[in-house]
Amino acid sequence: MTKRHRYIRLTAALAAGWLALGTASAADSDTPVNYAGAHLGANTLRDWHARVDFGFGTALDGQAELKRGVHGGLQFGRQAGHGRYEVEYERGRIRVERLTLAPLSEPVAGSGHYEALFANVYRTDRLGTALDSFIGGGIGWGRVKLPQLNLGETCACFGPASKSGFAWQLRAGLAYRLTAVDSIALQYIWLNLPKPARAGEPSVQYERRRFGALTLGYLRQF
Repeated sequence: MTKRHRYIRLTAALAAGWLALGTASAADSDTPVNYAGAHLGANTLRDWHARVDFGFGTALDGQAELKRGVHGGLQFGRQAGHGRYEVEYERGRIRVERLTLAPLSEPVAGSGHYEALFANVYRTDRLGTALDSFIGGGIGWGRVKLPQLNLGETCACFGPASKSGFAWQLRAGLAYRLTAVDSIALQYIWLNLPKPARAGEPSVQYERRRFGALTLGYLRQF
């Protein structure tokens, strides 16, 4: 069994347990409801530092400068009382606009992506007749994939790099109830993803990144 499958099975098991917990707590809280939703916005990625090793025993410091990329997700869960328990798939874009390695720096064009599968738990509270707050987080599996990025005509210094592994996120936001079953939500997400790497010569090791994303979402109960 691959690491990816192990992380996905762990996330699914945690999500099933949290959904069951929500059902069990419903006896002394509000009637539980299922919901599905989606959200879309932008991440706050502006740079990604790396170490590039040409095999001479000394690694050089490098950096990929980035533009903000699209970030979105799909959710399915259950709410009971003050608790929300959900499974979520998220994906985002990484847009590279400049590379720097030691004294060299030049504009480039490249695009990569990240994705993650989380089991999330939130606490929700009513702030008014139509406004709710929520705060929580999740753990699961994540993957980052960066493209082949060349510095100059001959230096394939930032080779294609990828990594899968453990990931976590934190989230807080506000939800406005449009109807009894429909809501819109504004939320800020803080993500921790694996650090991508490439073996070979030159090898490249990107740092582990924690970054934010601001998204607007829609939730519907059923």
